[in-house]
Amino acid sequence: MTETHKGEHHAFIAQLIELREAAGQPSYGRMNRLSRAPGIPKELPTSTLSDILNGKRERLPDWELVSSFVTVCHRHAEQTGLPVAPLGTVPQWQARWLAARKEPRAQATGAYEPRTHTTGTYDLYRTPAEEADRRTSRMVAYLVRRAAEGDSEPAYRLAIIKALLGEVAESRHWAYVAVQRRHPGAEAFDRHRPPIDLAADLAFAYGRAYEQEGPSKLDIARAYYRLAAGHGHLRAAERLRAMRAVPFGKLLPAPLPTEHRPGPG
Repeated sequence: MTETHKGEHHAFIAQLIELREAAGQPSYGRMNRLSRAPGIPKELPTSTLSDILNGKRERLPDWELVSSFVTVCHRHAEQTGLPVAPLGTVPQWQARWLAARKEPRAQATGAYEPRTHTTGTYDLYRTPAEEADRRTSRMVAYLVRRAAEGDSEPAYRLAIIKALLGEVAESRHWAYVAVQRRHPGAEAFDRHRPPIDLAADLAFAYGRAYEQEGPSKLDIARAYYRLAAGHGHLRAAERLRAMRAVPFGKLLPAPLPTEHRPGPG
């Protein structure tokens, strides 16, 4: 296996781990029981799940196993009252699986559109797009788990994040949940249409709070800043510049002078 294929393999397994987390972190035993229901392509033995998710297998799992994994995660989310839409459809997961295998037909069928690295003017230190997305996905998965416990704050934050991600229906769903749970800011947020400017301000405020908690929270702060700055929030953009982050163990290149954008006077 080449280094490129290893990287694709590990990235795909990381996505499966995030999928399971977003579905409410069902136990291996629970996943095995659900996989024995009618309509599931393949049973998921607990030992197989453990080996795959703990990196003990060098090869990607076959498609039937992945399809079963995705379907089981959907069913567990449905049974525990978690939203299914953020988990992705089976065809979307097949496209990811084909891409990880470097199958030519993934692009030939139009099922997979390769990700390109796009850097906004706010992201002068060029955090790799996939890593930035992964951070946001982990944060969303954590909040979904917390929201399932009945707390209003995670639901409120999910409404904000989903609005900034352009997922309008999901944002409204979580805003409604936060209102029902009597979050003090939820009604104002739910009435604000469109809520993008308000959501960006709130994301910036969360970013500042996490940044002030110290180094262990800086990744979360950056995730909130990135969401806000992506919608033109200048103060969030300036915080991303000022942090001069080193998130991957090596110094990232300084921005080019021509890319500098002055902050508010």
